[in-house]
Amino acid sequence: MDVPSAAFLPSAGQRRFARFASVLLVFLLGVIVFGAWVRITGSGAGCGEHWPSCHGQLVPRTPSQATLIEYTHRLTSGLLGLLALALPVWAWRCFPPGHGARRFSLGTLALVVVEAGIGAGLVKNRLVVDDASVARAVVVALHLVNTLLLTGCAALTIALASKPSSGARALGSMSRRAAGAAVPQVGSAVPAVRSVPAWAFGGVLVGLCAVAASGAVTALGDTLFPVAAGPSGQGGAASEHFLVQLRVLHPILACFVVCAAFALAWALAQARQTRAWAVALAGLSFVQLVLGALNVLWRAPGWLQLTHLLVAQLLWISAVMLAEKSRAREA
Repeated sequence: MDVPSAAFLPSAGQRRFARFASVLLVFLLGVIVFGAWVRITGSGAGCGEHWPSCHGQLVPRTPSQATLIEYTHRLTSGLLGLLALALPVWAWRCFPPGHGARRFSLGTLALVVVEAGIGAGLVKNRLVVDDASVARAVVVALHLVNTLLLTGCAALTIALASKPSSGARALGSMSRRAAGAAVPQVGSAVPAVRSVPAWAFGGVLVGLCAVAASGAVTALGDTLFPVAAGPSGQGGAASEHFLVQLRVLHPILACFVVCAAFALAWALAQARQTRAWAVALAGLSFVQLVLGALNVLWRAPGWLQLTHLLVAQLLWISAVMLAEKSRAREA
């Protein structure tokens, strides 16, 4: 019996949900980059030690520039929270129990709550502006790793919401097997596409998290202890600070992990289902290496730090999506 393939495609409501999740992801990336701008401009204490209010007020009166920047970040973060709250509610209405879009939309909401908690902790504990403590370095590293998990969850929500149902995949598999049985194999065989073990994906994803954590610490050091012009670089007592001494760790770790990402992308670039994300991962890895080198040569200007952070998030999303596409191909 012929079954219409359209019966297994996402419904109109599910497609609208996927578009909403895409808007949320784009807005989330903007909030993350703007949060880095708060650090670069030293505006983290723009609302004092009050959270979620600003100087104890719902709307600050006669705000300074730092207050405007911090308050804007809080407003956009609050709007993100509302969008994240709507995401699992909508997913529960659109998708059946056990669907991946439900799980990852709920994970997105949970990680947004964690993100807000980390931001509140930075403010309430005065780990902002000129604070150069170990505690702040640890928290900003965890902060950035949480944003990676958050964008990964949001991206997987979109991917799974846009997928055909299991019935469509089963029907397509049966059709391919039937076509393969009906058409005799003539001539040279099609080269087999290499399979990548799960541990290789896990290693690259964990490595990217480690690079992000070290990058957050390096960015904090670049903000608090700018590299001096000239061949001497950082001098004086600042050169002994751990944030300055740890600068060398990030580029070394990044080079190793990017090489692993290139190898992973190369192995999966041959398969039609994974080619697009493999090319994206390889291309973004190269761009990120160039941006990292420019950061060192140009002494980390603010606009370049923001670009570096955005590309890091896009690279991470590419790796997560490549893992999902590879898993689906294997299945």
